[in-house]
Amino acid sequence: MAHSVVFVVTPDDQEEKAITLLEDAGATGVTALSARGVGSHARRTIFGVRFTGAQSLLMMVVPTEKVKTLMACVHEVIFDGDDSHGICFSVPVDQVSIPGHFDTV
Repeated sequence: MAHSVVFVVTPDDQEEKAITLLEDAGATGVTALSARGVGSHARRTIFGVRFTGAQSLLMMVVPTEKVKTLMACVHEVIFDGDDSHGICFSVPVDQVSIPGHFDTV
């Protein structure tokens, strides 16, 4: 069975909602990391750093056939009308490299 890693970047205040939706859609485990968004419409701080606010990066390994369902379930969290507040994408597990764990070609 093929597996994929699903990544969801969502506003920090929507993390729990996103995790609940993902679990309800079939994710059996989610790793949540704190993140900081930097984008073209970011505000500048006193030190000149661009910042759009606290975000959460959610990652999970799931069977590939669940990817579309999981991505669809967080749509309401990362999109508000025409505005995007995050992103969701997936990568096949065999495309992820962990140094020292695979033979080099």
